[in-house]
Amino acid sequence: MKTSSFFSYTGPGRISIARFAPRNTPAGFKIYKPLAPGPWFNSVSEEMYRELYFAQLAELDAIHVCDTLITLVHPHEPVLLCYERPPFSPTNWCHRRMVAEWLKKEAGICVKEIGSKP
Repeated sequence: MKTSSFFSYTGPGRISIARFAPRNTPAGFKIYKPLAPGPWFNSVSEEMYRELYFAQLAELDAIHVCDTLITLVHPHEPVLLCYERPPFSPTNWCHRRMVAEWLKKEAGICVKEIGSKP
């Protein structure tokens, strides 16, 4: 499993975990709403966002989420998409990397960003 931006990856296995996809996104992606942030997504600080989003993730079973994502795009590798483009910094961060943190902690799964160094 990997992560990327809608703007960086258009290949197979795409799964939107955003509230909605950008206009003119090429067709063929799947949607997994349980990983989309809540309605507060663009109205809180990063600190509050992390608190709210990790609370949202705590309601989910990481292994079940992984299994569902894999099944959703089989036979391709799941690539979780949201808007933000790398490189990430204190002013440019995204929830897909928070999902990666959560999956590492809860399921022991290492989720790399496409294009990142190994």
